[in-house]
Amino acid sequence: MALKQLQLLVQVQKEKEEKLLANFVQAQQFLQTCNDRYQGLADYRTDYIRQTQQRGAEGVQSRQFNQYLNFITKLDQALEQQNLQIQQAQRVVDMRRTAWLTMQKKRKAIELLIDKELAASQQRQNRLERKLLDEIATQQFFRRLQQQGV
Repeated sequence: MALKQLQLLVQVQKEKEEKLLANFVQAQQFLQTCNDRYQGLADYRTDYIRQTQQRGAEGVQSRQFNQYLNFITKLDQALEQQNLQIQQAQRVVDMRRTAWLTMQKKRKAIELLIDKELAASQQRQNRLERKLLDEIATQQFFRRLQQQGV
């Protein structure tokens, strides 16, 4: 494969890699947002329970106490839903990280191939130059011999 084609392929791979990295970062940000929401709900639940306990110490009717319990149950359900969303977001982060790292490995493999091809090309060029220099030296030697009349 021609060197220019490989370099073009590396450029295409870099563009794909950048898009995959952007997707990975976006997924990480969404995961962080989900975690923040979960923490916010958990903190709100804790504060609500604390307030409910304070009100309970002052005396609460059973109907009002049931309303408090129902609301806490709804908060628990919201926390469970948010936890499920966190788990899904984590799976997406993992998949996108894997896709990005895989593309990065492909690009690096192509770059390594380019480096090897450049090194081989340089070796061929060096051998050709040595051969030409040897040929010139040999011709000069024979000319000197002819000039000396051997």
